[in-house]
Amino acid sequence: MRALRVLILAAVLSSLPTVAWADGQGDAYVNPDGTPVVEAEDTDQQPGGDDQPPPDDNCEWRVAVADDMEMAIYDVDGSRLYSETGRWFEKVCDGSIVAVGGMGIVPEGGAVDPRELAASAKESLPIADPPIATSPGENQKTYAQVKTWLWVDESWWTTYSATASAGRVSATVTASPTVASWSTGDGGSFDCAGPGVEWRRGLPEDGTYCSHVYRNSSAGTGDGTYQLGVDVAFEVTWTSSVGQGGSLGTVTRTSSRPIEVGEIQAIETE
Repeated sequence: MRALRVLILAAVLSSLPTVAWADGQGDAYVNPDGTPVVEAEDTDQQPGGDDQPPPDDNCEWRVAVADDMEMAIYDVDGSRLYSETGRWFEKVCDGSIVAVGGMGIVPEGGAVDPRELAASAKESLPIADPPIATSPGENQKTYAQVKTWLWVDESWWTTYSATASAGRVSATVTASPTVASWSTGDGGSFDCAGPGVEWRRGLPEDGTYCSHVYRNSSAGTGDGTYQLGVDVAFEVTWTSSVGQGGSLGTVTRTSSRPIEVGEIQAIETE
């Protein structure tokens, strides 16, 4: 965790409990009642060295903030910070507060920015690439001058979420699909405000809002096919256990596959 300079927007109460080193417990601390507290540590160097009790240098660690959900702590950029446990410590030597790792107070377990948790959760959204479907189907040839239905699997077109946590702070992101942008490979492109309609026997020819009519055969292309593709945009928002939230922009998932387009030959008979 990077060293962060912080501002405390309230006075530290003198009645907050003192935390002292526990004999023989290395980097652990104890409350006056003997309850152990861990990870409130100097980010530059442990007093007394690794796994050693600190020297008797008239220094002690005190709880500066008992609950950062009640007493706000902010980074220099104005974003509110939390520790993993809610507690922040200060090191006092000979009656004076000593900076630790460039900080006046140290977050127990590390400083947590809910926005960073949200960004991490966004990166882990479990959204696969969209499964493209057409009618005529993938293993069938479609034809010029005939409407080709396009859609993505309706079960895929849903809301996705992911959560990232650090101690008692968590952030949850939610991604909702908004638009499918199709490219048909023959120069055509258009948007569909939904997954499209899966073709089923008995549906009328105009029973879909997402289709394309190829005007020419794909026989003249290099491999005899057009490249059909779709980009689906998702709107991403976030909430957190500490009340922060908002928009995280959009994410996109993309798929493509070849589609063969033939021509229906007319035969004149007498």
